[in-house]
Amino acid sequence: MKRFVPMVLFLLVAALFSYAEGGKPNMIINQAVYDAGKVLRTGNPIEHVFLVKNAGDANLNILEVKPG
Repeated sequence: MKRFVPMVLFLLVAALFSYAEGGKPNMIINQAVYDAGKVLRTGNPIEHVFLVKNAGDANLNILEVKPG
């Protein structure tokens, strides 16, 4: 019984923190893949814009982007 009470208190505090934290981010990308077609070595950069929207109710942190 002595171990039960602290465990219940810990779980209640953890639940309160997770509830107060809010929701989750929800990333929406307008286009997941872009095909640049045949690429010639002309020295001109190839550019494309991906629109990213956060439809969630928490901050969306993009920490890393890698070309595929």
